[in-house]
Order: sequence, then C-alpha cells, then structure tokens
Amino acid sequence: MNNSRASERYAKSLLTLSIDENLLSDVKSDIDMLMQIFSKSREISNLYVNPIIPIYHKVEISKQLFENKINKLTLNLLLNVIYRKRDSLIESICLKFIELYNLYKNIVESNITTTIKLDVITLDYIKSFAEKVSNKKVSLIENIDENIIGGFNLKIGDKMYDCTVSNKINELKKQLINN
Repeated sequence: MNNSRASERYAKSLLTLSIDENLLSDVKSDIDMLMQIFSKSREISNLYVNPIIPIYHKVEISKQLFENKINKLTLNLLLNVIYRKRDSLIESICLKFIELYNLYKNIVESNITTTIKLDVITLDYIKSFAEKVSNKKVSLIENIDENIIGGFNLKIGDKMYDCTVSNKINELKKQLINN
C-alpha cells in the first residue's frame, strides 16, 4: 500500500512537471519506451529490483542506457528514484504515470481480442464504437487468442463485451445442464 502511494507521488510529480514544461508528449513516449524495455528485457527490469547491486552501478548503467535516448526530465526522475533507494518502484511509477496521463487526456484503454488480426477499417469502426460507449478517447489494443474459437471480446475501461463463440457454447452448456 505504501509503495503504491509512493509510486503515485512520483508519477504525479512527473506529470505535473511535464505539463508545466510543455513536455508531456515527450515524457509519455519515454515512459512507453521504458515499459517496453522492461517487458522485453528481464535483465534491465531486474537491475532496478535487485537490492544487492550498488547504487552507483545502477546510476552508471542507467546513464549509459538512457542518457541521449529519453528526455532529461524522465532521466532525472529515474536517477532521483535510484538515489532515494526507491528503484524497485520504477515500473509501478511508469504504470501509474500512464494511468494519470490517460486520466488527464480523457483516454480510456480498450482491448479487442479476436482469433485473427483485424484490418484497419474494422479496428477504426470498433474504436469509434468504444468512443461512443465511453464518451472518451480510446486507446485500442488488439490481442489475438485462438482459444475463443470465433467472435470477439471487447473490453472498454471496466466494461466487458463478450461476444465469443466459446462464451456462447459455455452458456448453452449451462442452459442444457440446468434444464
């Protein structure tokens, strides 16, 4: 609980500073890049979680990795968190920043899960439907899951529209068992 509050404080300060300095889109791109790096490279992710690695090593590695690749504001936050021995919170700070950014920009995350990759026209139609339902801008993420047999699964914020064939089959099974 305490860690989530600390993550939120760091994320809020980064958001506020990036708005004040008119760098919000740059910082958001940096955070997206960091999250992508953390998800792809377990070594980098473990670097910040491991308490045995000395702070000066973490700082040097971070500078080598990110110094000319991310905005100075984002880098300063990263280094500040390391110096304060809160580096295990970096991923949760990034996640909280994305959440606060979406709230600030009135964006809701939406996921569409299908068995095949959808074309651009269909994705645009689904995105416009999600925007009408939520009355917000939508960030649509496409997922592919062959286990749903057919149809789609659409999640908009905290609402779920399950129109999958596997769900319909399960509902029919329940009806047949109950009757």
